[in-house]
Amino acid sequence: MIEAAVLCLALNLYHEGDKTEPLTGLFAIAQVTLNRAHRDPAKVCEVVQAYKQFSWTLSPPKVEDGPAWQRAQEVARLSLSMQDFTGGATHFHALYVNPYWRSDMVILGQWGSHIFYKAKGRR
Repeated sequence: MIEAAVLCLALNLYHEGDKTEPLTGLFAIAQVTLNRAHRDPAKVCEVVQAYKQFSWTLSPPKVEDGPAWQRAQEVARLSLSMQDFTGGATHFHALYVNPYWRSDMVILGQWGSHIFYKAKGRR
């Protein structure tokens, strides 16, 4: 179960955080995924593969074995045992996009090249 969670989380990190994403951004993306899974490793793959939750899953690109993939796997492994530092973020987007759902969210911060949110009224 843990290895499946690491793989799914690493794939999400690899595709959502591009090869230039700083470590803080990758760790924050991992926290969103884990928050959506209610911190349960058994639910990570389900969250990552949920329809239209992460755009890369609609047409999965190939993974190139190299430094970016190795880094994504290491961040995924470490993220499973770390506490959430995002304040409960459940959503994020790259700086260059303006998704329709932003108005229903509270900005929690920016880590790397992404802005992180949670729903208004959620603790």
